[in-house]
Amino acid sequence: MKTAKVISLSLPPDMEKEVQKVAKEEHRTVSELLREAFRQYLANRDLAIVRKEAHKIVKKMKLKPEDVARIVRESRSK
Repeated sequence: MKTAKVISLSLPPDMEKEVQKVAKEEHRTVSELLREAFRQYLANRDLAIVRKEAHKIVKKMKLKPEDVARIVRESRSK
């Protein structure tokens, strides 16, 4: 039974060469490298969503940067 789905990906030749080079340098398969790249993309996207929502809250509550820093410090110390 397959545990992964094969997909097709088109890359410009220069990018394909760079992908192959990095995979070889890191002793990884291209699939492993691209899976990691996608995981990083998802993490960055999620972080951007959190930042956007936090910005809305900060703006609505009229908080200053030092207020945000204090709130973060206090929450981390709990």
